[in-house]
Amino acid sequence: MHEGPLPRRYRTTTKKTFTVVWVAGLPIAAFLLHTWNESFPLWLQITTTVACAAGFLWALGAAPRTFTNVDADGISLRAGMRTRRFGWADIYDIRTVAPPSPPVGERATPERVVYAYRSDGRRVLLPNLDTTELGEERLSHETAALRALLEERRAPGWAPDPRVEADIARHEARYAKRYRALTGRISLTLFCLVVLAVIITGTTIF
Repeated sequence: MHEGPLPRRYRTTTKKTFTVVWVAGLPIAAFLLHTWNESFPLWLQITTTVACAAGFLWALGAAPRTFTNVDADGISLRAGMRTRRFGWADIYDIRTVAPPSPPVGERATPERVVYAYRSDGRRVLLPNLDTTELGEERLSHETAALRALLEERRAPGWAPDPRVEADIARHEARYAKRYRALTGRISLTLFCLVVLAVIITGTTIF
């Protein structure tokens, strides 16, 4: 039988608000300071300020509200502004995954996170079920409890499906390739060049 009572709720315990302030707030403030110190049109300065402030406030409000709730009927989760619900019958497996380390810079993600896998091989991140929020020992305990809940609700004689396992492996390889492409040295260099070009072009035009 599963360990512990239901429902099980996983909400943020870290200071995500302060993280958003430092990670997003400071660059936005620096960008707006540059915008207002240059001779840009007033309408552009106001529009840019409103857009940046709206995005920052959204991130500030959404980040601490992520959650994963587990009950007898399935799993509910919220990430950003979206809330999703999965019945136990919709979940093929629950697994702990170590996100790949970035090719450059320091790791900004937890060392291990938890995904629910669907029968089509795609995965869904379970917010706040990671080493940053729970620590290594408790994460292992909670993951085992969720897997026990899932196993209780599987049909008698359930066995891993080779086709689903192949789909999972294919999607995992695609996720890893996409991550390397987005965080590689070439991508980071191109991003910096684009930002620099936008700044130079805007300064020259206005």
